[in-house]
Amino acid sequence: MHSFRLITCVVFFPFFALHTNAADLVIPTPDKIPRVKPGQRPTIETRRMSCWILDTKAHATNGETYVVLTDVQDDASMLAVKKLLTHRQGKLLKVDSLQKLSSDPKAREQLRVRLLKLKPRYVAVVPKVESYRENTLLALWDVFTLLDEDPYLDVYPGLLVGSDAKSLSALIERSIKYDAAKQPKNFFGISQIFDPGYKSFQKIEVLKGSLKQAGYTSANLTINSIPGLENRPGFPAKPGRNHWVLQGSRRSPVAKLPAKARAQLEKSSLTMFFGHGVPGRVVGMEVDALNNVDLSNQVILSGCCYSGVGMATDCAMAGPVAGSLDPKLKRFSLAMVDRGAVSVFCHMRLNMGFPHVYPMLESYLANRSLGESYQRLINALIEAQGGFTPQWYTKQTPARSTQSRKMNQLLYMQIGDPALVPIQIQK
Repeated sequence: MHSFRLITCVVFFPFFALHTNAADLVIPTPDKIPRVKPGQRPTIETRRMSCWILDTKAHATNGETYVVLTDVQDDASMLAVKKLLTHRQGKLLKVDSLQKLSSDPKAREQLRVRLLKLKPRYVAVVPKVESYRENTLLALWDVFTLLDEDPYLDVYPGLLVGSDAKSLSALIERSIKYDAAKQPKNFFGISQIFDPGYKSFQKIEVLKGSLKQAGYTSANLTINSIPGLENRPGFPAKPGRNHWVLQGSRRSPVAKLPAKARAQLEKSSLTMFFGHGVPGRVVGMEVDALNNVDLSNQVILSGCCYSGVGMATDCAMAGPVAGSLDPKLKRFSLAMVDRGAVSVFCHMRLNMGFPHVYPMLESYLANRSLGESYQRLINALIEAQGGFTPQWYTKQTPARSTQSRKMNQLLYMQIGDPALVPIQIQK
């Protein structure tokens, strides 16, 4: 983790200096961003801008086997699963319903025993679309933390899911053929300005500096969702070469990308989103705005809330996400897979954002697999909670209850083959 210390000459002010003008924006270099160990609390200043990084560490697995865990039944999906098994020389572990794991302790125990016999290193979970939901993920964590005596995930997990069998098959086919060394080092960042502090815009600027040191070229799109804020002194989002600034609002989200921005996005191999999210929308634009964008082989990370919500949910929903069960609303994660992404990191509910997304990118840039990167993050979150005790969402679980907040942290979703190495950096 600490080996990736990139220093870049972006606009820099002393990170902990007091702000004399609320519009001033600090763009720290990664070595100046506080690292917080699990269980520690960031300072008030770092919490205000969400500009801190959760520290993670390695945790060994209990074996070396590649396991595909699935409840898909249709022939097309199973054909794709068999291709993945052949490619990874893996073992198939089939269950009747991943969705029912959370309500059936006996089924979880049976799965634990079967996994112990297989001694897995990677577990690629291939759920039916209706099993892609919050309690399924929590049930998996319950099983994966009970493969030895410690309270942490003992496998490198990942989920392979598409909106239908065709989409799933295409994702697996891309994963099999993917070669990180052949991907162009082009980064595209999309952020939303929805507060006078410009937090999400700041994160993209930090990343542009970091990735430049890793050999990436960068372009970005900023969506200003507070009309009139662009006239404020010190407004940082200025359009220029490879930077597009669009105006939108909560009532009028962006519905179409400029042609040049879209062309640049399609050249990207790594795309990151920071801003607000609800089902059907992300960073101040409709998910449908990406309908015709070719995201082939892209690695995507989202710091937006609800960007990983499935077609069904176990959670009580209120306010702007109350209509999340509406099948007409595009699910960001599934839409990205449909558009050709090879990897999508996202969150099923309320997302902390940069402090948890950046460690994933950092692991990718250290040439770690999707599964190891994911395991390190979830284990750090488990450590911060003092262990994992399964609790389940119901439609009656209050959204702001202690139980809901505690389980919410563990709902990060890594879609992609867990053994796939998404980025290859020459050391």
